[in-house]
Amino acid sequence: MSAPPAVTLDHVSKWYGQVIGINDVSLAIDGGVTGILGMNGAGKSTLFKLLMGRLRPNRGAVRLFGTNPWDSTSPYRRVGYVSESEKMYDWMTSMDFVSTLARLHGMTRYEAEKKAERALSFVDLDNVANKEIGKYSKGMRQRVKIAAALVHNPDLLVLDEPLHGCDPLARTSIMNVIREMGSMGKTVLVSSHILEEIERITEQIVILHSGRLVALGNLHAIRAMLDKHPHRILIRCENSRALAASFIDKEPVYGVRFIDTESLEIMTKDLSQAHEILPSLIIKSGIPIHSIENPDDNLESLLGYLVGDSK
Repeated sequence: MSAPPAVTLDHVSKWYGQVIGINDVSLAIDGGVTGILGMNGAGKSTLFKLLMGRLRPNRGAVRLFGTNPWDSTSPYRRVGYVSESEKMYDWMTSMDFVSTLARLHGMTRYEAEKKAERALSFVDLDNVANKEIGKYSKGMRQRVKIAAALVHNPDLLVLDEPLHGCDPLARTSIMNVIREMGSMGKTVLVSSHILEEIERITEQIVILHSGRLVALGNLHAIRAMLDKHPHRILIRCENSRALAASFIDKEPVYGVRFIDTESLEIMTKDLSQAHEILPSLIIKSGIPIHSIENPDDNLESLLGYLVGDSK
């Protein structure tokens, strides 16, 4: 028999008085990186707290590796968790912090130090391992938390908004670590409210909205389903009216709108095809372009389409 999935939720609901945190969510996740997407208040943190045994579901069942964590805590030996708001001891070095947590997993002092060295090297902090955490940047502190979650070599890694507040360099470093964990066969859950962040990490997504599961699967497949909806491309240039003449009769453009003399909005129902014809038409026009943006290419717009379709 095959092993059960790392994470299983069966019609799980959690509410706080009259407020619904998670509403009848069912899913199974095993292997690789899965992005948990949703705006603030969508239920991402509630979902993670249910997985980590910090909350008990009001209805339904949560399973980690096939075991109910409320019946046995044994699955947590195989889980690493990074909370969004968890504090650390600023007076400790990252080596002290990570090795101490390793000791709590039952390792000897020698084993803990070796495992801590390996984990800190994995997140590229080995050169500052003996520096106090209080002197670290936000991104470095996040990587210390990830190292602490990895030190016991878990099979499941749960990361709650690990990129929040990090600078671009730190984001890239953390994304590389997350992708590497997924390529090693681990199951990684990472939450975010920013679509672009998740797209740089994985194509496998779960989208939550108001506590409900509204999408599950491949992000690019979900985007393809939404091509029937209108999309906008905003072009800032030196002569918007002249540029509009290049697009007005071309497929798949069905309309243009002038925002001002230097801004043009193109309407299309096939964003990919529209971007395919953009370069040649712009070059042919000879009009200098300042920027090209997709105003609808964000989580809020994606949710608007998905929630609208489900009504």
